[in-house]
Amino acid sequence: MSSYGIDWRVDLMPMEKSPTAKELAILYFTNDKLYKPGSQAKRLSFLHNPPTMGDATLQLANVRPSDNGTYICEVNNPPDFYGSGSGLIHFTVLMPPSTPVCKGTEYTRIGGDATLTCSSVEGVPAPTYTWSRVDSKTSLPLANMVQNDQTGKLQLTNLSLAFSGTYQCVASNQFGHVSCQVTVNVAGTGEAGVIAGAVIGVLLVVLLLGAAAIYLFWYRKEESRSTVTGNDIREDATAPGISDASLQRHGSDPGSRLLKQPVSRPESASTTKSRLNMVV
Repeated sequence: MSSYGIDWRVDLMPMEKSPTAKELAILYFTNDKLYKPGSQAKRLSFLHNPPTMGDATLQLANVRPSDNGTYICEVNNPPDFYGSGSGLIHFTVLMPPSTPVCKGTEYTRIGGDATLTCSSVEGVPAPTYTWSRVDSKTSLPLANMVQNDQTGKLQLTNLSLAFSGTYQCVASNQFGHVSCQVTVNVAGTGEAGVIAGAVIGVLLVVLLLGAAAIYLFWYRKEESRSTVTGNDIREDATAPGISDASLQRHGSDPGSRLLKQPVSRPESASTTKSRLNMVV
């Protein structure tokens, strides 16, 4: 064998699942020169460099989740290209679960149901999920709890006040475990009545304030209108204390007509004259 030809390629999807998946060249060695065209170039190396002793073991440093895939190694001995051989290996990156996210029903009433969910984006192998209540001194009835350790779903049914509290989900595999929490509040009928009464009370206060404002506005408007009317002077107005009936009686009485006519007093002139003479 004059020289080796070694070609490492990676198929990012297992070949049995995706026969048409594109293979990417990540490293090849030919004519005593090493080439690393892939994105993993800085992290790839041969265990024995150069691989002239028939060992083409590949090293990959700082392994990442994106390194998952099927790796193919092809070796040939030029000029005998027909005698080349190849092998493949499925490479899986194992890692602990990522921090899960807890969601679900946070408020419900007595007799109602609640659904809580928990999931991690990463984790190989797939994590399992376990729910518990962190502030409970007594265990909850199992008949009211249904949990799926594969999907992370917890179903609580026919809730009572005892189910109120903080629930914790732990996602774990053999490489680690992480957790998240969510709080469930179960309201009783008494609390619901208090809340409803408070709401009704607030509405009544608002209505009373509105009615008082409307009445005050109307009262001031009527008061201003009566003030303007009282200041008007009418020429044909009846004097205070004299009724229309009394006016009619005086108009029909002959004596009243005599009172209205001025009485002539001829002696007044002479009397006045005599008085003037006496002064002179």
